[in-house]
Amino acid sequence: MAHLPTRSFQAYQVFAANTNVGKTILSTGLVRAAAALSIGADKQKKTKAFYLKPVQTGYPVDCDARHVKAYAPLVETSRLYAYPDPVSPHIATTEPPPDSEVLQATINALRTFKQTLGPSDKGWALLETAGGVNSPIMSGELQSRFYRPLRLPTVLVGDSHLGGISTTLTSYESLHQYGYDIPALLLFENTCRNDQFLYRHILKLTATEAKENRPIIYAMPPPPQKLADPKEDAEQLQEYYEQTEDHFRQVVEALGQYHHQRLDRLESLADKARTSIWWPFTQHQTVKEVTVIDSAYGDIMTTYLESKKDTQSIGTSTQNVTVANESDGGRQWKWKEMFDGCASWWTQGLGHGSPELTQSAAYAAGRYGHVMFPECAHEPAVKLTETLLETVGDGWASRVFFSDNGSTAVEVALKMALKASQDRYIDLGQATGQVEVIGIDGGYHGDTIGAMNACSPNLYNAQVTWYKSHGHWFNPPTVLFKDSHFQVTVPAEMTKDGAPLKVSIDNLSSVFSKSPLSSSMPSCSNGQDPRLKIYRTHIRETLTRLTQKEKRSFGALLMEPVLMGAGGMVWVDPLFQRCLVEEVRAFKGFGTEISPVKNPHVPAKNNWKGLPVVFDEVFTGCWRLGRKSAADMLQVDPDIAAYAKLLTGGLISLATTLTSDAIFNNFLSETKTDALLHGHSYTAHPIGCAVANTSLQAYRLMESHGDADQARQDWGAAPYGEQGIWCSWNQKVVNKISKMKHVAGVVPLGSVLAIQMQELDGPSGYASLVSQKVQSKLREKEHEDSEIEVAIFGRPLGNVVYMIASQVSTREQLAKVENILLRVLESQI
Repeated sequence: MAHLPTRSFQAYQVFAANTNVGKTILSTGLVRAAAALSIGADKQKKTKAFYLKPVQTGYPVDCDARHVKAYAPLVETSRLYAYPDPVSPHIATTEPPPDSEVLQATINALRTFKQTLGPSDKGWALLETAGGVNSPIMSGELQSRFYRPLRLPTVLVGDSHLGGISTTLTSYESLHQYGYDIPALLLFENTCRNDQFLYRHILKLTATEAKENRPIIYAMPPPPQKLADPKEDAEQLQEYYEQTEDHFRQVVEALGQYHHQRLDRLESLADKARTSIWWPFTQHQTVKEVTVIDSAYGDIMTTYLESKKDTQSIGTSTQNVTVANESDGGRQWKWKEMFDGCASWWTQGLGHGSPELTQSAAYAAGRYGHVMFPECAHEPAVKLTETLLETVGDGWASRVFFSDNGSTAVEVALKMALKASQDRYIDLGQATGQVEVIGIDGGYHGDTIGAMNACSPNLYNAQVTWYKSHGHWFNPPTVLFKDSHFQVTVPAEMTKDGAPLKVSIDNLSSVFSKSPLSSSMPSCSNGQDPRLKIYRTHIRETLTRLTQKEKRSFGALLMEPVLMGAGGMVWVDPLFQRCLVEEVRAFKGFGTEISPVKNPHVPAKNNWKGLPVVFDEVFTGCWRLGRKSAADMLQVDPDIAAYAKLLTGGLISLATTLTSDAIFNNFLSETKTDALLHGHSYTAHPIGCAVANTSLQAYRLMESHGDADQARQDWGAAPYGEQGIWCSWNQKVVNKISKMKHVAGVVPLGSVLAIQMQELDGPSGYASLVSQKVQSKLREKEHEDSEIEVAIFGRPLGNVVYMIASQVSTREQLAKVENILLRVLESQI
């Protein structure tokens, strides 16, 4: 957190609209003016000013740090990477250092500046970039993207030449699009009067924003023309800086005002939120700390928290992140970078602030905004439909219905399935009463009433007076990784002797095998896994009892394939779910005849049998578990499936429900009332569709480019192009956690790492406080001054501690998280 501001330390970066627009001249004037600022009433004590140039080309002939030192001798200067050729950094070296190394070196330099401050010192630092906003660094990455993790407030140097309005506005909009704050825009006065136009235009752009969020625009006196004689040129430059001191001081003071207003706003957010916001899934009376999130990028959220420590000075490294506000009763705040361990409620696929997703959203917003969808078509929706049918719907789906969130997508799926079933019952001459669903106990499908009623009684629907159970839910066999083995627990109700059955499986891929043979027990006489007979017998007997003895009618099989998320990260035995689908489709009580097809051109493979099978893939879909869908892992196709969350990579809300023509055709007639009368105003909004298409294409590319090869190898999975199950989290770490006595078991699947803690006392399940205690410790860094460690932001889920990576999480980042997770879990022993 070394680069982040405190009440005593200000830090800014300077970007330019182009090369040769006076960026170094203006940077020198700014740090020179900052170094001349008095601290309080003591006119002799001055602010400590610092200048940093991370990348310099044309060195040593050109050296911006040397220029600053020559004309601002009180300023401490530093440069990091210098190359002799006066060219763009990406061609200045054939051996570019890794971006992570350059970024860490930049952070270290800022930390060094900060650590030189004494208890009563004030610091002011400026980082000058190279070239223009979108000029590359050594690796070829654009500067605008490279420096984004720092998110320092930006001074943009505009181009005052003819044509400079265009480059300046382009740079401004580019920075704004990437989430930078731009408190100041500087350029030189000249006859083009670019500053006057920019002032009017940017004022119009920011008219709806708070005044303190608008950039100040200063037209600075131009520097003198360069003289041939170096000594004379240096003398006139010295005179220029002396004559313009007041101009630069005004800018520095305005930036200081912005700086303190920014901290004031951040410090007010927690109290304002407490008194005006109603948070979801939150018992407000127990909230002890409000996490203010200032920004997020990649896997990291930059948060601002009220500090409980009695630290008031700035001298030590721990105190470097503490901000004391004397005007607010001495309350103190601290910055904290936190790994987003819950993937922001399971939405993050391509990391926070993804430039690719941002650009997709911006283009669609500029091209369309939002447009009417019924009986219309627009390119983002059609392209997304094609992408979905080629990926998660490959081989079984032919129609895509758009909605806004996962719960709604499931509601739509239920309407599709129940209508199709009711039509079949009518066609077969079977009278039905209330049509129910078959599902799995512990499943969760959202908070809308229909989705709630399609779940077994649970804590989520316990206080909803309209809730009414409409189905039967199987108690599922579950899988946990414990003591280095995958253990399947078969419920007692399924076994002949009425006792739970434990089955051990050696490796992850074998858990998903279509014909697994457990290593802990002998096979049946036909060489099959004994679970097959147990599952099939139990399912058949249950369906027979429900339909014949209890005379109940069912319209759909609804379940979360493989992993039930909100129910507690419950890993359902894939063999059981596969058997359940097959038995429901074959059960004669549901009418195994092929559904009447009104359109003769619909291929036979799209017909459905038994009951429509609905997969809720809101959580598991779109490569969450390492494959394009959980259905792909089960090797069973649904008739209907719902997708959301990772669909848009974590940028914007959108959901889809996929199905076949066999289901779609049940809604065809000449009467509108026979149609699927469901929708909302923002159906298939172009921004969401464009972003989702970009996300899905990115996932496909990562898969085909072998981004997960290291993880596949770690878990012994087949390489890309072949079947195989793997996990992003290190197998040795998972194995170590599985051996802890207070851990009941681990779920390692794709980007998910879920740890089920042993219940010793107190409430169990979702009401358990076990994971809350662990999550609280994960949010605290053991050493506040460590730039290697990270804090981890997670959400408690009863007795389950879980971590979810994004699809772009690096092995290095996950290793940091794993080390902290191990330390915290070991402290629970």
